[in-house]
Amino acid sequence: MSDAIRRKILIDTDLGDDVDDAAALIMALNAPELDIVGITTVYQNTAARAEMVLELCEKCGRTDIPVCAGFGNPLIERPPWDEAPIQYGILSHRREVETGCDGAGFILRMAREHPGLTIVAMGAMTNLGIACHRDPRRMRDVPILAMGGVFNSSAPEWNLKCDPEAARLVMDYAEHLTMFGLEVTKFCRIEDGLLDELCPRGKEKLQYYKRGAEIFREKTGYPYTFHDALLIAYLLDPSVAELERSDFTVELSGGATRGAIVPRLNAYEIDPACERDFHFARRMDVNKFLRIVRERFY
Repeated sequence: MSDAIRRKILIDTDLGDDVDDAAALIMALNAPELDIVGITTVYQNTAARAEMVLELCEKCGRTDIPVCAGFGNPLIERPPWDEAPIQYGILSHRREVETGCDGAGFILRMAREHPGLTIVAMGAMTNLGIACHRDPRRMRDVPILAMGGVFNSSAPEWNLKCDPEAARLVMDYAEHLTMFGLEVTKFCRIEDGLLDELCPRGKEKLQYYKRGAEIFREKTGYPYTFHDALLIAYLLDPSVAELERSDFTVELSGGATRGAIVPRLNAYEIDPACERDFHFARRMDVNKFLRIVRERFY
């Protein structure tokens, strides 16, 4: 496929804990339609996460993608420091990572160098929020595709809850924002039999992924759910999800609602006008999603 028609993306990820970030990255690396111009890591030990990104890229035959260990601490709160991501034990050997890398600066540089860049956000929004604060005019025009929030309730979701202030900055500054909330992505469930199918014996990079997934299961007991992979599936086939246009912000106070998505349109109006290019996923086609995963995972 010609480079002229490949969609340029930057991936901002907290890869290393749940199984979905690495699955999404594998799918993106396998997609000739996508040109990954850079990857930033976010949340807690971003250097360890960057090591894991580098190793997965190597196993997929891609050592040309620049990787930046971005901001680990949220803007306001200081959570307990986690020495390493849950799956860090699968790393074959330690790698030197530039720890002085500025995640927000890297994002802004990539946006300048690659007109038409789309940011694919798969974790806390710290890097993106700081980038929006530093250069709101540039970030206003960059399309952002993000997994985060819950749009059918006031419950906070993990990615936004990890740094509500950064998420609020993104919500307030970004003019082209498409979000996939937990009420939709939770249907991206991968049963054990399908994981075995996706990671056949003899495929070393996929067996590597499976070892990490099994560590995640052992340590958390959670099911395999490819939340972030829905972002890549949508880039490859937008018909995998049905979107609705609206406008939202992030609640910054409240014991039970800090980090929750809050609508900004006037609820008294029957058909309130929405001036922003803000879309959220209303529903997804599970069968189409699983077909895309099967096609792009190998």
